[in-house]
Amino acid sequence: MSKIFFIKKKIGEIKEESKKKWAYYLFLFLLVFLLVFSVFNLIKTNREIDSLLGEEENISLEDESCETCFYRLIDNKEVATEKEISPFILAAVIDNHPDARPAFGLSRAEIVYDVPAEGGINRYLAIFAIDEDKSGIEIGPVRSARPYFLDIAKEYEALLLHCGGSPEALARISKEKLPSLNEFYNGAYYRRYPGYLAPHNVLAIFDNIKNYSVDRNLEKSIFDSWKFKNENNFSLTDSSFEINISNGQRQYDILWEYDINSNSYSKSLAGKKHLDNNGDEIYASNLILQLVDTKVLDSELRLKIETVGSGKSVICIDGSCLSGYWERNTLNSRTTYYYDNDEEVVFNTGKTWIHLIDPKNTQIDY
Repeated sequence: MSKIFFIKKKIGEIKEESKKKWAYYLFLFLLVFLLVFSVFNLIKTNREIDSLLGEEENISLEDESCETCFYRLIDNKEVATEKEISPFILAAVIDNHPDARPAFGLSRAEIVYDVPAEGGINRYLAIFAIDEDKSGIEIGPVRSARPYFLDIAKEYEALLLHCGGSPEALARISKEKLPSLNEFYNGAYYRRYPGYLAPHNVLAIFDNIKNYSVDRNLEKSIFDSWKFKNENNFSLTDSSFEINISNGQRQYDILWEYDINSNSYSKSLAGKKHLDNNGDEIYASNLILQLVDTKVLDSELRLKIETVGSGKSVICIDGSCLSGYWERNTLNSRTTYYYDNDEEVVFNTGKTWIHLIDPKNTQIDY
Protein backbone atom coordinates (compact mmCIF):
# COMPACT_ATOMS: atom_id res chain seq x y z
CA MET A 1 0.00 0.00 0.00
CA SER A 2 2.81 2.32 0.85
CA LYS A 3 4.54 1.42 -2.42
CA ILE A 4 1.45 2.31 -4.41
CA PHE A 5 1.18 5.64 -2.58
CA PHE A 6 4.84 6.34 -3.24
CA ILE A 7 4.45 5.58 -6.96
CA LYS A 8 1.34 7.77 -7.21
CA LYS A 9 3.22 10.55 -5.44
CA LYS A 10 6.14 10.28 -7.86
CA ILE A 11 3.82 10.31 -10.85
CA GLY A 12 2.17 13.48 -9.48
CA GLU A 13 5.50 15.15 -8.97
CA ILE A 14 6.56 14.23 -12.51
CA LYS A 15 3.31 15.64 -13.94
CA GLU A 16 3.72 18.80 -11.91
CA GLU A 17 7.32 19.21 -13.04
CA SER A 18 6.27 18.54 -16.66
CA LYS A 19 3.60 21.23 -16.45
CA LYS A 20 6.19 23.72 -15.15
CA LYS A 21 8.56 22.84 -18.01
CA TRP A 22 5.83 23.27 -20.60
CA ALA A 23 4.87 26.62 -19.07
CA TYR A 24 8.53 27.63 -19.13
CA TYR A 25 8.93 26.56 -22.77
CA LEU A 26 5.71 28.32 -23.70
CA PHE A 27 6.96 31.49 -22.01
CA LEU A 28 10.28 31.27 -23.88
CA PHE A 29 8.46 30.70 -27.15
CA LEU A 30 6.22 33.70 -26.62
CA LEU A 31 9.21 35.83 -25.57
CA VAL A 32 11.21 34.84 -28.65
CA PHE A 33 8.18 35.41 -30.86
CA LEU A 34 7.65 38.90 -29.43
CA LEU A 35 11.35 39.72 -29.85
CA VAL A 36 11.40 38.53 -33.46
CA PHE A 37 8.18 40.43 -34.21
CA SER A 38 9.59 43.60 -32.64
CA VAL A 39 12.89 43.33 -34.52
CA PHE A 40 11.04 42.74 -37.81
CA ASN A 41 8.87 45.82 -37.26
CA LEU A 42 11.90 47.88 -36.28
CA ILE A 43 13.79 46.86 -39.44
CA LYS A 44 10.73 47.59 -41.58
CA THR A 45 10.29 51.02 -39.97
CA ASN A 46 13.97 51.88 -40.41
CA ARG A 47 13.83 50.86 -44.04
CA GLU A 48 10.84 53.13 -44.60
CA ILE A 49 12.61 56.01 -42.86
CA ASP A 50 15.78 55.39 -44.88
CA SER A 51 13.72 55.32 -48.04
CA LEU A 52 12.11 58.65 -47.21
CA LEU A 53 15.43 60.19 -46.25
CA GLY A 54 16.97 58.85 -49.43
CA GLU A 55 14.23 60.46 -51.50
CA GLU A 56 14.75 63.77 -49.71
CA GLU A 57 18.50 63.53 -50.26
CA ASN A 58 17.98 62.77 -53.92
CA ILE A 59 15.68 65.76 -54.29
CA SER A 60 18.22 67.97 -52.56
CA LEU A 61 21.04 66.73 -54.75
CA GLU A 62 18.97 67.29 -57.87
CA ASP A 63 18.17 70.81 -56.74
CA GLU A 64 21.82 71.59 -55.98
CA SER A 65 23.32 70.03 -59.11
CA CYS A 66 20.67 69.99 -61.79
CA GLU A 67 22.12 67.86 -64.56
CA THR A 68 19.56 69.07 -67.06
CA CYS A 69 19.86 72.80 -66.31
CA PHE A 70 21.94 75.14 -68.47
CA TYR A 71 22.98 78.71 -67.64
CA ARG A 72 24.40 81.37 -69.97
CA LEU A 73 27.95 82.52 -69.36
CA ILE A 74 27.05 86.15 -70.00
CA ASP A 75 24.38 86.64 -67.30
CA ASN A 76 23.59 83.22 -65.75
CA LYS A 77 20.14 83.19 -67.35
CA GLU A 78 18.70 79.67 -67.49
CA VAL A 79 18.40 78.41 -71.07
CA ALA A 80 16.84 75.33 -72.62
CA THR A 81 19.83 73.71 -74.31
CA GLU A 82 23.58 73.40 -73.85
CA LYS A 83 24.09 75.14 -77.19
CA GLU A 84 22.63 78.35 -75.75
CA ILE A 85 25.21 78.60 -72.95
CA SER A 86 27.63 80.54 -75.18
CA PRO A 87 25.63 82.54 -77.76
CA PHE A 88 27.41 84.82 -80.19
CA ILE A 89 27.94 88.29 -78.70
CA LEU A 90 27.46 91.76 -80.20
CA ALA A 91 29.14 94.87 -78.76
CA ALA A 92 27.50 98.10 -79.97
CA VAL A 93 28.94 101.60 -79.51
CA ILE A 94 25.85 103.62 -78.57
CA ASP A 95 25.48 107.40 -78.47
CA ASN A 96 24.61 109.21 -75.23
CA HIS A 97 24.37 112.77 -76.59
CA PRO A 98 21.09 114.52 -75.64
CA ASP A 99 20.23 114.62 -79.38
CA ALA A 100 20.49 110.81 -79.46
CA ARG A 101 17.99 110.13 -76.69
CA PRO A 102 16.18 107.92 -76.09
CA ALA A 103 18.59 105.19 -77.12
CA PHE A 104 17.26 102.19 -79.05
CA GLY A 105 17.38 98.71 -77.54
CA LEU A 106 19.52 99.71 -74.56
CA SER A 107 17.26 98.00 -72.01
CA ARG A 108 17.76 94.69 -73.86
CA ALA A 109 21.53 94.56 -73.37
CA GLU A 110 22.91 91.97 -70.97
CA ILE A 111 25.87 94.17 -69.95
CA VAL A 112 26.42 97.90 -70.53
CA TYR A 113 29.71 99.74 -70.16
CA ASP A 114 29.29 103.48 -69.55
CA VAL A 115 32.56 104.92 -70.82
CA PRO A 116 34.05 108.45 -70.98
CA ALA A 117 34.50 109.87 -74.46
CA GLU A 118 35.47 113.27 -75.84
CA GLY A 119 34.51 116.39 -73.89
CA GLY A 120 32.87 114.53 -71.01
CA ILE A 121 30.19 113.02 -73.28
CA ASN A 122 29.92 109.42 -72.23
CA ARG A 123 29.12 106.64 -74.67
CA TYR A 124 27.87 103.13 -74.05
CA LEU A 125 29.33 99.85 -75.16
CA ALA A 126 26.28 97.61 -74.95
CA ILE A 127 26.83 93.84 -74.90
CA PHE A 128 24.05 91.77 -76.48
CA ALA A 129 23.67 88.01 -76.69
CA ILE A 130 22.18 86.93 -80.01
CA ASP A 131 18.96 85.13 -79.08
CA GLU A 132 15.36 84.82 -80.24
CA ASP A 133 14.08 87.21 -77.54
CA LYS A 134 15.58 90.22 -79.35
CA SER A 135 13.97 89.60 -82.71
CA GLY A 136 12.66 92.83 -84.22
CA ILE A 137 14.68 95.29 -82.11
CA GLU A 138 16.98 98.05 -83.33
CA ILE A 139 20.15 99.17 -81.56
CA GLY A 140 21.63 102.63 -81.41
CA PRO A 141 22.23 105.34 -82.32
CA VAL A 142 25.52 103.67 -83.25
CA ARG A 143 28.65 105.84 -83.07
CA SER A 144 32.33 105.57 -83.92
CA ALA A 145 34.85 103.15 -82.44
CA ARG A 146 37.67 103.98 -80.05
CA PRO A 147 40.58 101.74 -78.99
CA TYR A 148 39.14 101.16 -75.53
CA PHE A 149 35.87 99.91 -77.05
CA LEU A 150 37.95 97.38 -78.99
CA ASP A 151 39.68 96.37 -75.74
CA ILE A 152 36.37 95.68 -74.00
CA ALA A 153 34.85 93.87 -76.99
CA LYS A 154 37.84 91.51 -77.00
CA GLU A 155 36.82 90.28 -73.54
CA TYR A 156 33.76 88.67 -75.13
CA GLU A 157 35.01 87.72 -78.62
CA ALA A 158 32.25 90.10 -79.69
CA LEU A 159 31.36 91.53 -83.10
CA LEU A 160 31.77 95.30 -82.77
CA LEU A 161 28.97 97.43 -84.25
CA HIS A 162 30.21 100.92 -85.06
CA CYS A 163 29.99 103.78 -87.53
CA GLY A 164 33.52 104.82 -88.42
CA GLY A 165 36.14 105.35 -85.74
CA SER A 166 39.29 107.11 -84.65
CA PRO A 167 42.38 106.53 -86.85
CA GLU A 168 43.97 104.33 -84.18
CA ALA A 169 40.82 102.22 -83.71
CA LEU A 170 40.33 101.67 -87.46
CA ALA A 171 44.00 100.78 -87.88
CA ARG A 172 43.80 98.21 -85.09
CA ILE A 173 40.63 96.65 -86.52
CA SER A 174 42.42 96.14 -89.81
CA LYS A 175 45.79 95.05 -88.42
CA GLU A 176 44.45 92.70 -85.74
CA LYS A 177 41.55 91.47 -87.93
CA LEU A 178 39.08 92.22 -85.13
CA PRO A 179 35.44 91.23 -85.77
CA SER A 180 33.71 94.43 -86.77
CA LEU A 181 30.69 95.64 -88.75
CA ASN A 182 31.34 99.23 -89.79
CA GLU A 183 28.22 101.01 -91.06
CA PHE A 184 30.34 102.91 -93.59
CA TYR A 185 30.82 99.72 -95.61
CA ASN A 186 27.92 97.59 -94.41
CA GLY A 187 24.86 99.75 -94.84
CA ALA A 188 22.53 96.77 -95.33
CA TYR A 189 22.75 96.02 -91.60
CA TYR A 190 21.85 99.56 -90.55
CA ARG A 191 19.35 102.30 -91.32
CA ARG A 192 19.25 106.06 -90.89
CA TYR A 193 16.51 107.06 -88.44
CA PRO A 194 14.67 110.19 -89.66
CA GLY A 195 13.69 111.24 -86.15
CA TYR A 196 17.28 112.20 -85.21
CA LEU A 197 19.79 114.43 -86.99
CA ALA A 198 23.14 113.07 -88.20
CA PRO A 199 25.47 111.88 -86.78
CA HIS A 200 23.05 110.68 -84.10
CA ASN A 201 20.74 108.71 -86.38
CA VAL A 202 22.42 105.37 -87.26
CA LEU A 203 20.48 102.32 -86.05
CA ALA A 204 21.66 98.70 -86.26
CA ILE A 205 18.98 96.20 -87.35
CA PHE A 206 19.26 93.21 -85.02
CA ASP A 207 17.63 90.63 -87.31
CA ASN A 208 19.91 91.55 -90.23
CA ILE A 209 22.98 91.26 -88.02
CA LYS A 210 21.77 87.94 -86.66
CA ASN A 211 21.49 86.67 -90.25
CA TYR A 212 25.01 87.97 -90.86
CA SER A 213 26.32 85.86 -87.97
CA VAL A 214 24.42 82.77 -89.13
CA ASP A 215 25.67 83.11 -92.72
CA ARG A 216 29.26 83.24 -91.45
CA ASN A 217 28.84 80.42 -88.89
CA LEU A 218 29.46 82.78 -85.98
CA GLU A 219 27.62 80.55 -83.53
CA LYS A 220 29.20 81.37 -80.19
CA SER A 221 31.64 83.58 -78.32
CA ILE A 222 34.08 81.99 -75.88
CA PHE A 223 35.09 83.88 -72.73
CA ASP A 224 35.58 83.32 -69.02
CA SER A 225 32.38 83.65 -67.02
CA TRP A 226 32.09 85.58 -63.80
CA LYS A 227 30.78 83.81 -60.72
CA PHE A 228 27.00 83.98 -60.24
CA LYS A 229 24.44 83.22 -57.54
CA ASN A 230 21.58 80.99 -58.62
CA GLU A 231 19.40 82.63 -55.99
CA ASN A 232 19.51 86.34 -55.24
CA ASN A 233 19.70 86.00 -51.46
CA PHE A 234 20.60 89.23 -49.75
CA SER A 235 20.57 91.06 -46.45
CA LEU A 236 19.12 94.54 -46.85
CA THR A 237 21.11 97.39 -45.34
CA ASP A 238 19.22 100.45 -46.59
CA SER A 239 15.99 100.28 -48.59
CA SER A 240 16.47 103.86 -49.89
CA PHE A 241 20.03 103.37 -51.12
CA GLU A 242 21.17 105.74 -53.91
CA ILE A 243 24.27 106.20 -56.06
CA ASN A 244 25.04 109.55 -57.71
CA ILE A 245 27.57 109.94 -60.53
CA SER A 246 28.37 113.38 -61.93
CA ASN A 247 31.04 114.78 -64.26
CA GLY A 248 29.96 118.42 -63.86
CA GLN A 249 27.55 118.46 -66.81
CA ARG A 250 23.96 118.11 -65.66
CA GLN A 251 22.76 116.46 -68.89
CA TYR A 252 24.97 113.47 -67.99
CA ASP A 253 24.17 113.26 -64.28
CA ILE A 254 23.30 109.71 -63.22
CA LEU A 255 21.26 108.47 -60.28
CA TRP A 256 20.82 104.80 -59.42
CA GLU A 257 18.06 103.98 -56.90
CA TYR A 258 17.80 100.63 -55.19
CA ASP A 259 14.46 98.79 -55.35
CA ILE A 260 14.04 96.27 -52.54
CA ASN A 261 11.14 94.47 -54.25
CA SER A 262 13.18 93.48 -57.32
CA ASN A 263 16.61 93.62 -55.64
CA SER A 264 17.80 95.79 -58.52
CA TYR A 265 18.83 99.37 -59.31
CA SER A 266 16.79 101.68 -61.55
CA LYS A 267 18.55 104.46 -63.45
CA SER A 268 17.80 108.13 -63.88
CA LEU A 269 19.64 110.31 -66.41
CA ALA A 270 19.70 114.12 -66.27
CA GLY A 271 17.03 114.12 -63.55
CA LYS A 272 14.56 111.82 -65.35
CA LYS A 273 13.94 108.10 -65.37
CA HIS A 274 16.18 106.59 -68.03
CA LEU A 275 13.95 104.90 -70.61
CA ASP A 276 14.77 103.48 -74.03
CA ASN A 277 12.82 104.07 -77.26
CA ASN A 278 10.08 101.63 -76.26
CA GLY A 279 9.62 103.27 -72.87
CA ASP A 280 11.34 100.35 -71.12
CA GLU A 281 13.14 101.32 -67.93
CA ILE A 282 16.88 100.90 -67.59
CA TYR A 283 17.76 98.81 -64.56
CA ALA A 284 20.58 96.54 -63.38
CA SER A 285 20.95 93.69 -60.93
CA ASN A 286 24.66 94.48 -60.49
CA LEU A 287 26.58 97.76 -60.60
CA ILE A 288 30.34 98.16 -60.89
CA LEU A 289 32.15 101.49 -60.58
CA GLN A 290 35.54 100.76 -62.13
CA LEU A 291 38.11 103.46 -61.54
CA VAL A 292 40.48 103.95 -64.50
CA ASP A 293 43.20 106.31 -65.66
CA THR A 294 42.43 108.45 -68.71
CA LYS A 295 44.63 110.69 -70.83
CA VAL A 296 43.74 113.18 -73.59
CA LEU A 297 45.56 112.19 -76.76
CA ASP A 298 44.92 114.93 -79.33
CA SER A 299 43.19 118.18 -80.22
CA GLU A 300 39.97 116.22 -80.82
CA LEU A 301 40.06 115.41 -77.08
CA ARG A 302 40.15 111.67 -77.79
CA LEU A 303 41.08 109.65 -74.74
CA LYS A 304 43.38 106.82 -73.85
CA ILE A 305 41.80 104.61 -71.18
CA GLU A 306 43.76 101.88 -69.42
CA THR A 307 41.71 98.68 -69.42
CA VAL A 308 44.56 96.25 -68.69
CA GLY A 309 46.18 96.10 -65.26
CA SER A 310 44.37 96.72 -62.00
CA GLY A 311 42.69 99.48 -60.05
CA LYS A 312 40.11 100.31 -57.45
CA SER A 313 36.42 99.59 -57.87
CA VAL A 314 33.15 99.88 -55.99
CA ILE A 315 30.82 96.88 -56.17
CA CYS A 316 27.12 97.60 -55.65
CA ILE A 317 25.02 94.47 -55.22
CA ASP A 318 21.99 93.66 -53.03
CA GLY A 319 21.43 97.21 -51.81
CA SER A 320 24.93 98.03 -50.62
CA CYS A 321 28.26 99.17 -52.06
CA LEU A 322 31.58 97.66 -50.99
CA SER A 323 35.13 98.65 -51.81
CA GLY A 324 37.16 96.37 -54.04
CA TYR A 325 39.40 96.24 -57.06
CA TRP A 326 39.47 95.08 -60.69
CA GLU A 327 42.12 93.05 -62.44
CA ARG A 328 42.82 92.18 -66.08
CA ASN A 329 46.12 90.59 -67.00
CA THR A 330 46.04 90.78 -70.82
CA LEU A 331 43.85 92.07 -73.65
CA ASN A 332 42.73 88.49 -74.27
CA SER A 333 41.53 87.94 -70.69
CA ARG A 334 38.35 89.00 -68.95
CA THR A 335 38.26 91.68 -66.26
CA THR A 336 37.63 90.11 -62.85
CA TYR A 337 36.34 91.96 -59.80
CA TYR A 338 37.29 91.37 -56.16
CA TYR A 339 36.43 92.78 -52.77
CA ASP A 340 39.19 94.24 -50.61
CA ASN A 341 39.55 90.91 -48.79
CA ASP A 342 40.55 89.31 -52.16
CA GLU A 343 37.25 87.44 -52.41
CA GLU A 344 35.99 87.32 -56.00
CA VAL A 345 32.67 89.05 -56.56
CA VAL A 346 29.69 86.73 -57.02
CA PHE A 347 27.13 88.45 -59.23
CA ASN A 348 23.36 88.26 -59.21
CA THR A 349 21.76 86.63 -62.22
CA GLY A 350 20.65 89.37 -64.59
CA LYS A 351 21.83 92.65 -66.11
CA THR A 352 25.09 94.37 -65.16
CA TRP A 353 26.17 98.00 -65.66
CA ILE A 354 29.84 98.93 -65.46
CA HIS A 355 30.88 102.57 -65.20
CA LEU A 356 34.47 103.30 -66.21
CA ILE A 357 35.24 106.33 -64.08
CA ASP A 358 38.23 108.65 -63.93
CA PRO A 359 38.02 109.98 -60.34
CA LYS A 360 39.87 113.14 -61.41
CA ASN A 361 36.90 114.18 -63.55
CA THR A 362 33.91 112.43 -61.96
CA GLN A 363 32.31 112.61 -58.55
CA ILE A 364 30.67 109.58 -56.92
CA ASP A 365 28.35 109.71 -53.91
CA TYR A 366 26.64 106.71 -52.32
